[in-house]
Amino acid sequence: MRKKLKLDDSMVDEEVAGDSLPSHAEKEKFFHNAMAEWFIADGITPNIINRNPTCAKFFNCLKPEFPPSVTEVKKEVLEIHKECKEKAKRFLKGFEGQLSLSYEWMVLSDKWSKDYLIDPILHQDFVCLAAHFIDDNWEMKKWILGYTTDRDVPLEVVRATVQDFEIESKVSTLLLPTYFDLDEVPLAPFRKWIEERGSNQINPRVSFLYCCADLFRLMVDDVYSCLSESLLEDVSLLVGCGPLSHINWNITLSKLQRAVDMKSEDEFSKDEDYDEFDKPSDEDWFKIETFCKLTGCIYKVSIELFKGDYLTCNVFFHLLSELKVMLNQELASADNDYFIGKAKQILKRFDRYWKKMYLVLATASVLDPRFKMKYLDFYCSKKEVNVEGSKAETVLDYLRNLYARYAANDTYQKPICFVAPIDEEEEEQDYGEEEEEELDDDNGEEEQKEKEEKKPDAYEDFVFFQEYLKFEGSPRELQESEIDSYLKEPVIEWNKDFKTLEWWRQEGKKYPILSRVARDILSITISRAVSQDAYVPDNREPPDFVLSLEPKITNAMMCSKNWLGL
Repeated sequence: MRKKLKLDDSMVDEEVAGDSLPSHAEKEKFFHNAMAEWFIADGITPNIINRNPTCAKFFNCLKPEFPPSVTEVKKEVLEIHKECKEKAKRFLKGFEGQLSLSYEWMVLSDKWSKDYLIDPILHQDFVCLAAHFIDDNWEMKKWILGYTTDRDVPLEVVRATVQDFEIESKVSTLLLPTYFDLDEVPLAPFRKWIEERGSNQINPRVSFLYCCADLFRLMVDDVYSCLSESLLEDVSLLVGCGPLSHINWNITLSKLQRAVDMKSEDEFSKDEDYDEFDKPSDEDWFKIETFCKLTGCIYKVSIELFKGDYLTCNVFFHLLSELKVMLNQELASADNDYFIGKAKQILKRFDRYWKKMYLVLATASVLDPRFKMKYLDFYCSKKEVNVEGSKAETVLDYLRNLYARYAANDTYQKPICFVAPIDEEEEEQDYGEEEEEELDDDNGEEEQKEKEEKKPDAYEDFVFFQEYLKFEGSPRELQESEIDSYLKEPVIEWNKDFKTLEWWRQEGKKYPILSRVARDILSITISRAVSQDAYVPDNREPPDFVLSLEPKITNAMMCSKNWLGL
């Protein structure tokens, strides 16, 4: 009999009868494997070994007998990815919940970034496909499933990855960049492909959603595009803020607002130093003020949505409603054609987005115990923010139908993340006579139970009695549903820092079915970017360290980072 001994992160065979030390080649492999894990975890290019003499010297000091090798590290990166991917596939295969996918196109567009890089650039644009879900600890997870340079046919990339991970029956939503055409006709083949490969409780099987950060960026650009480069250059010289191009739109807003504040305080007239500068005309000043007013409304909401990590989707409904109110108020008080035109333009873009996203965002809001149906009823009572199809009854009916589908399926009774052990070796076990007898008894009881369960029920064929049951209502129907119980209880007192997932984790036993619905709905991602990444003027840029790597190595490093702990 042989057993496995673990030497740090390398597995070495050992005879029970006598010990054998790891060979030089095994030690060298472990050394490069440890380096590969470090580089993956911290996002460091293996090329640093060759291009940074100090780095190579450091590794030589650690292990003089093992000269660090870029080739060997990359080889270990691929092996780590292969092993981790198998674990991730098994995890997702056993995952009893829905997955929300996000598609993102990243491109290196900043000239300064290109000049800053040392290594040669092999690829400038990438497609990132990620899966978002809530695990059994009620923690939000984001796993990158694919990081590729192939972006010619976006949905083909998604299809290939979904098929590779065998998660066709678990995909409930696909988050796309908002600059995609919101017309879903081109997306129909992908939806049909998913529907043909299984079914779940979500209806429709796959919903196409659009990124909120992209929406904000496009709305800002609608107003910003009317500011000429010469005007922005004049303003930047006046306020001494540096160039106003190729920077995040929140910084642009801050600098232009500073110029507006200085003008309102008449600083440019009081100080003779400004006489030598070209100043904007009255018309240009009004364009700048329009930008600051409308973009300021967007920014007030964005700092709540994008200030930290990914937020669960229950917070988007009331914050986007607030944005619509603010923009409508600005429009109602406007008396200038230019301002009115710009306000209507971004509101039109917002309403188109809102119509597509309304059902998902409103349903998630109802599953927030601080709101339930209260906020939705309040919203729908306000004509100035409501749009066609925004009905509280529609949302409640959708949630009830969703709940009924989950209740009719026994999936909610299963652990959310049951995964069989992956690396354990099967060992032969000898059972004594007593143990065998116990097993026989257990098998006998199970067989008797199965016979009783298979016993025909004559009542199933009593047509008139079955009609009576439908007329009277089954015991399940007579009992108050979890939705009714949940909605009947008072809403929780407002707390901005309230942790919705923590609440559902604690209340899961009380609402076993509804909590599963909440888990799948709240895991739906609404924005592909958070923090400062949400304010980029264009597509997000890929990490610097992947630009000089081969596609296979890039994919392995970006994906494995999320899987190392499996």
